[in-house]
Amino acid sequence: MGNFRPIPVKCWIAFLKAHGCTFKSKQGTSHDKWRCPNCIQSIIFRGAEKEIPFAHIATNLTTMGRTKEYFLDWIAQSC
Repeated sequence: MGNFRPIPVKCWIAFLKAHGCTFKSKQGTSHDKWRCPNCIQSIIFRGAEKEIPFAHIATNLTTMGRTKEYFLDWIAQSC
């Protein structure tokens, strides 16, 4: 099993930028909307928080076509 702990927002944003995603807008007051290449829908998360629950990241990784293991390896090396 992996270490599915909450991830700092700055690490998640670094991951998105490294994979060609771009910030599009804010939804309401707390949710950031990002657009990624080859994604059918936008990546949405609470950018105003310090950390993002791993369940939210897992949903967005599915949208991006990435695995949890790939993300955790990337975080260990790059963040």
